[in-house]
Amino acid sequence: MVSFRARPLVAAAVLALAACSSATTADTTAAPVVAGQVTRRTFTTTDGTVVEYVLLVPEGRTAGAPGKVLFAFPPGGQDIDLAERIVSERWRDAALERDYVVLSPAAPATGLFFTDASAALVPELLDAIATEYPPEGGRFDLAGVSNGGLSAFAAAIATPERFRSLVVFPGNSPDGGDDPALARLTGLGVAMFVGAEDTGWLEAARDTEAALEDLGITVELTEVPGEGHIIESLTGADLFDAIERVRT
Repeated sequence: MVSFRARPLVAAAVLALAACSSATTADTTAAPVVAGQVTRRTFTTTDGTVVEYVLLVPEGRTAGAPGKVLFAFPPGGQDIDLAERIVSERWRDAALERDYVVLSPAAPATGLFFTDASAALVPELLDAIATEYPPEGGRFDLAGVSNGGLSAFAAAIATPERFRSLVVFPGNSPDGGDDPALARLTGLGVAMFVGAEDTGWLEAARDTEAALEDLGITVELTEVPGEGHIIESLTGADLFDAIERVRT
């Protein structure tokens, strides 16, 4: 199969889209969480790297109580403004209806989250969030769009035991749709959305679907007619429906 290595999303596509010293404790100086509102917070890793993130907590969800938690990577340059915008516009309403906590991190100074240096920070952030809002059964749901989809695949391949589902719109392994490391994704379900006009990403999505099917991994691929890289018609309800169909 043909391998595809995606390039970072260009600025025009981005515009089209709408200190703690412990590795296991969220930043105690962060703004307090207000149920139903998207809150900006920071986390500092053990090596001193500061990671900004946004957090959405549904009404009635208390800290320390296990429940559904979605870890969602933003697209493009993965800055905090874009992370907040995607959570507010794509995830918020459906997450509140379905009682999901949603976390979306901004890329730190070490680079985008599908690069090795930043990908290595993800487990510490997962540990911090799990201390405050533990995911049911100890596993998160995972999602990402574009560069966030690449980041989500990288995180799932690195620590598949931490996740129960992987949903991208679009996304694939940073090493291509036929990456041998996809074999590590046994034990979680995968759903992919890609615009039918998004030719390069469509090819990679089809390769990924074929590879996962060959491995016996639960996978869905939805090619959205008339859509390009930014899938405007895709709603938060569509994405959570996919999560709930494939999560294990």
